[in-house]
Amino acid sequence: MLEKWKLIGQILGNSKTFSISDIKVAYWLLDHRNDKTKQIYPTNRRLVKLTGLSLRQVQLSTAKLHEHKLVYKLSIKGKNHYKLTEGEYQTHANPYTSKPFTMNKPSPPTKPTINIDINKTVKRLAKNTNPYYKATVNNGLGYHQNMENKYIRLMSSKLSTDRYSEWLVQVANKETKQDALSYAKHLCG
Repeated sequence: MLEKWKLIGQILGNSKTFSISDIKVAYWLLDHRNDKTKQIYPTNRRLVKLTGLSLRQVQLSTAKLHEHKLVYKLSIKGKNHYKLTEGEYQTHANPYTSKPFTMNKPSPPTKPTINIDINKTVKRLAKNTNPYYKATVNNGLGYHQNMENKYIRLMSSKLSTDRYSEWLVQVANKETKQDALSYAKHLCG
């Protein structure tokens, strides 16, 4: 019982080092101490419920108490066990200093990074938005007319000269034009 009061005295006497949340956590740790085994068994969830603090704040406070050698914090099979340190209290002459900030190596990006060449992008935009360029490239024709010209050009190499001339006659006829173009699309892909 006396050890509990000594520990509370150490914590309260060092008000610059310990925050209110550290004092709350220390109080509830001491309240859950078994006098026979001298072990302290509250879970972090239990401490959160009793103190009204967040889980992260409870974890930080118990770590701070352990670092200042007021309480031993042991992790056995994934559960925290605490034990009072008897006579090993730090003098607390130096205020609490946190560990230096360390950062884990960042994970690689999930998508590959894309290098965009701004000059090529500007040229492409200028070409696509310039009506004179479009008229020159497309010969001033629409999409369907350009596809017809493409199929006419490709079919000359796919068919024999006799079949090609027959196919051109079908393309020229308005009634058979669609059938001839679908046949060309099937052959040329």
